[in-house]
Amino acid sequence: MSRPFVSTYFSPQQGAADQIIGFVDRCQDRLDIAVYSLTHDEIAEAIIRAHIRGVDLRVLTDNTQAGGRTSDDEKLEAAGVSVRRDTQSGSMHNKFCIDGTRAVITGSFNWTVNADKRNAENFVVIRLKYVVAGFQEEFDRLWDLNA
Repeated sequence: MSRPFVSTYFSPQQGAADQIIGFVDRCQDRLDIAVYSLTHDEIAEAIIRAHIRGVDLRVLTDNTQAGGRTSDDEKLEAAGVSVRRDTQSGSMHNKFCIDGTRAVITGSFNWTVNADKRNAENFVVIRLKYVVAGFQEEFDRLWDLNA
């Protein structure tokens, strides 16, 4: 359901991954992504397209999940995307994506085919500058912490 400031999305089988792909494809300036698991190849391809368009891009992912054979972190790095793997104890279980100062996606949705096709998951797109700023502050903190 789409509203002026918040839109809600659910899976499975409701096109949640397509919404994330569209969000990434519309991004023009800066995109910061903190995601626990990234194995959905079409989402990874959208991130690479954003990088090719010149979007300032950073991706932070969980170290253990990044070690999986289907993880797309190495594909992103090979394309020139800045990727960091969490070095802290415990899981980097965040799932959010910030489009500059315009919007943030956040929720339970892992960026995987299972999340899109099998799991009951959700995310919201929030278009409130003070909320986006709070997520940006946390992303910057995590990015620096995992340098």
